[in-house]
Amino acid sequence: MPALKSSQVHAAQRRASSGYGPPLPSHLTNGLTSSQSIPSIPHHGGKTGEPQLHRRRSHTSKKSQLKDREKELERNIDNVIFGDVSFKAWYPSWYPKEIIGEKALDGKGVGIVVDTLYVCGSCFAYSKGVVEWVRHCRVCEHGVPGCKVYTHGKGNWEVWEVDGGVETLFCQNLSLFAKLFLDNKSVFFDVQGFNYFLLVHTSPTLRSPQIVGFFSKEKMSWDNNNLACILIFPPWQRKGLGLILMGVSYEISRREEIMGGPEKPISDLGKKGYNRFWGAEIARWLLEVKETDKKKGRGMVDVERISRETWIAPDDCLGVLREMGIVEKAGRGKGIVERVKVDKVAVRRWVEQHRLGLERVVDREGFVEGYGYKKTEDADMEE
Repeated sequence: MPALKSSQVHAAQRRASSGYGPPLPSHLTNGLTSSQSIPSIPHHGGKTGEPQLHRRRSHTSKKSQLKDREKELERNIDNVIFGDVSFKAWYPSWYPKEIIGEKALDGKGVGIVVDTLYVCGSCFAYSKGVVEWVRHCRVCEHGVPGCKVYTHGKGNWEVWEVDGGVETLFCQNLSLFAKLFLDNKSVFFDVQGFNYFLLVHTSPTLRSPQIVGFFSKEKMSWDNNNLACILIFPPWQRKGLGLILMGVSYEISRREEIMGGPEKPISDLGKKGYNRFWGAEIARWLLEVKETDKKKGRGMVDVERISRETWIAPDDCLGVLREMGIVEKAGRGKGIVERVKVDKVAVRRWVEQHRLGLERVVDREGFVEGYGYKKTEDADMEE
């Protein structure tokens, strides 16, 4: 990963920060002239002027629709500097016209319009200029917002919950940044209906917290989705960190007693991650349950029970079991319950082939005491 020049890094060594967009509090702008003041991000309270992905016309041909889709996915920002690392953007994001221009915002601009975007590693404010970014580094005191809900392992990794209705500007900036690496994200400004769960790493040497990814969750989901969007930022991908966020989302579902799963459709990258997470969870349970010991390790078990025990939706369970190739259909049990015949040898072979560990990804003891559990009627009466 290419690093910034030393002159650029020097001002941000203590905090991974960059760029601007939102106005700074007055007590942080001391010493800046009016010409140096930081412009604010436009707020969009309704439909007027709100950046949106292009909408295809229903009467266009499939070929023209494909071309429209290719234009939508054409990047408008080339490089991102986030803290002290630089990396490529993958998809376009609809930053305000002050950043990408009116033509790009209206869908008329094609191709790269911003060579480098500087994004603050703390508050996700943004700028096109390195001078402004350095100035922001010197004054930004934005810590991790929200409240800590989970500590992973020895404490270097934490998950913080942020209410989109409280930290609205922060969540808007985070969503715009996330769109640079997600092809199917469309919520940028209407964040009040979501909670955001930040994955935060604290270096044992620098002791400076760094947000490396997140997932969002609707406050009220009619489809019982336990996750709307998930992303580990590119420099921290391929380290298994996405599994932590998936595990946290399912543990919250278990505590809330809501059977659910991620919002559909899932991206190709997301499918790979979820199949790995679901497969490991199901494999561990199958190898532990006694029913699968019958008939020389080829006992039967119904999909509904697998779902109940793992808190993975039945359709997701069945799909992953087929992908794993470790079961055979065994007809239906009572009613419409679908049963499968499990081959434990095949389960162990699948785990070894995919180099999966069978220990739980998330430690239930790592959550803040009482977090996520439904209050009982007795407890409510006592209060």
